[in-house]
Amino acid sequence: MSFHSWLQSLCSILAPGQGQRQRPRRKSARSATYRPLFEALEDRLTLSFGPATSFPVGPNPQAVVTADFNNDGRLDLATANAGGNTVSVLLGDDEGGFGTAIASAVGGDPASLAAADFDKDGNLDLATVTQGRVSVLLGNGDGTFPAPTNYYVPAYALSVAMGDFNSDGNADLVVSAEDLEGFGVLQVALGNGGGGFTIANGVWIDYPCPGMAVGDLNGDGKLDAIAVPDGGVSDGFPLLGNGDGTFDPDSWYRQFVSGPDLRAVAVGDFTGDGIPDLVTAGQTVDVLRGHGDGWFDDPINHSANGSMHTGVVVADFNGDGHLDAVTADADTGTVSLMLGDGDGTLRYAGAFATGSSPAAVAVGDFNGDGRPDVATADADSNTVSVLLNDGTWTPPPPPPPTLRIADAPAVMEGNVGNVSVSFTVTLSAASTETITVAYATGNGTATSGDYAAASGTLTFVAGETSQTVTVLVIGDRLAEPNETFVVNLSGPTNATIADGQGVGTITDDEPRISISDVTKAEGKKGKTTLFSFTVTLSAAYDQPVTMSYRTVDGTAKASDQDYGAKTGTLTFAPGQTTKTITIEVKEDSKREASETFYLDLFGLSGNAQFTKNRGIGTILNDD
Repeated sequence: MSFHSWLQSLCSILAPGQGQRQRPRRKSARSATYRPLFEALEDRLTLSFGPATSFPVGPNPQAVVTADFNNDGRLDLATANAGGNTVSVLLGDDEGGFGTAIASAVGGDPASLAAADFDKDGNLDLATVTQGRVSVLLGNGDGTFPAPTNYYVPAYALSVAMGDFNSDGNADLVVSAEDLEGFGVLQVALGNGGGGFTIANGVWIDYPCPGMAVGDLNGDGKLDAIAVPDGGVSDGFPLLGNGDGTFDPDSWYRQFVSGPDLRAVAVGDFTGDGIPDLVTAGQTVDVLRGHGDGWFDDPINHSANGSMHTGVVVADFNGDGHLDAVTADADTGTVSLMLGDGDGTLRYAGAFATGSSPAAVAVGDFNGDGRPDVATADADSNTVSVLLNDGTWTPPPPPPPTLRIADAPAVMEGNVGNVSVSFTVTLSAASTETITVAYATGNGTATSGDYAAASGTLTFVAGETSQTVTVLVIGDRLAEPNETFVVNLSGPTNATIADGQGVGTITDDEPRISISDVTKAEGKKGKTTLFSFTVTLSAAYDQPVTMSYRTVDGTAKASDQDYGAKTGTLTFAPGQTTKTITIEVKEDSKREASETFYLDLFGLSGNAQFTKNRGIGTILNDD
């Protein structure tokens, strides 16, 4: 069947939530918005799973797990059947097939599953949540179970997950529940190694959370939990374990915001840095890169098939060393394959048909070929669907090369004529195709007249990796601060832009003017002391530089005969770099504090600039 024919066969979209258990909610209700199927491109479709094989289970299965329940070395499947108050076990064969479902009664609308050897007898057991209680079924070792033992929690139990939360070597359970006021609570049921459990104190959070995952989020060796709500809410809650079966009550304030209508979460290292990250499923599929301390980056959003993803699992499905994800797409009757690139991003690689309204997904090697396969619990068709990884991976096309433009070295402006500024544009790798990119200058602090605007197109022929953009800087005799302009890249063909703006810096070369300070003793009455202020030009210039000067009173007053007021004009002839202005200070016999006056420069010609235009004269009293 062609991809287009297959896509057309999925044109019937179910309303979100159809066939799924409804629970009271304190806040936003489940969205009922219809969404079109995600438009996949046929040339990017990566064939990886064979057609699904469906196996009947009990009514309305809401959860699926995989484990070896009869100790034959083959993976089996178990489902929680909310519509039949049962769990079903399907024993696996050598080829990815499964036998007739074996039903065990649990009562009370089971909606979640966890598998472990709770009593350490070598046979795998099951735990599920059923209307306000946790039901534990101790396995007989052949896929059957005796009647469950029930443990009551002080709220409506929603989901269960397994882990050793107090590091005693016994399997524990973490239970998410909803209290009578619509708030959520997470509690640990501590296992005693004999199949029995004790309920520990819980942590209350804003929302009831049917979605859960466990992992060590902050690297302290203590197991943590991640809880996500179901229906209209985007917040998720990390709960950091204390190592004794309780959680830090303040840790849920590290909550993260994912895509809308969050429903499921899984833990995995999507960046290869050894730090756990999260992948969430809702209307979108999002990766949140972990910091290693229980905090996470903002989500990287991805689109998958449909818009109601009710489950997510992780594995390296294509064997490239990067973690991937598969989602259960309840509104389209598919699973979506999302291939990881090793940097926290995922690529949609196709959707694969399952039974109707898959509510959950599990991963395991069902046929022993070393490749991870997937199974879904199909809520409306009362089946599990098994999709075997056939290993016929089509490698994705290599990404196009990237273009970068470097900042140009700063150039001295000059007084006349033009100076060239060169920007280097590089290609990340040689290509067999011709690559083009447009460029154009843009103003920064430099504007028209400071440089000559330029635009055009660069062409990289096959094998070329470097091109140059040249811009002319226009010389002048205007003193001004250093200025910048930019060259922008746009409109590439056969490449993408990684850095599309280069900065050019124009260094002004007109001289700078500064004046010194002078400090001297006043001297005796009747005498005059000369205060000589040195005015300095930063560099010899080929034109005259002129300015005016004047004295200004400080605590010393010209009217009190402390110094002689003076004004005038100062001119630097071409080649001169220093000038002196002399002010007379008149001595007296008064006992007084030291005094100051100022010599200010102003009215500078336009071909220079002041760096210090006030000299301070300090008259030290020596009486």
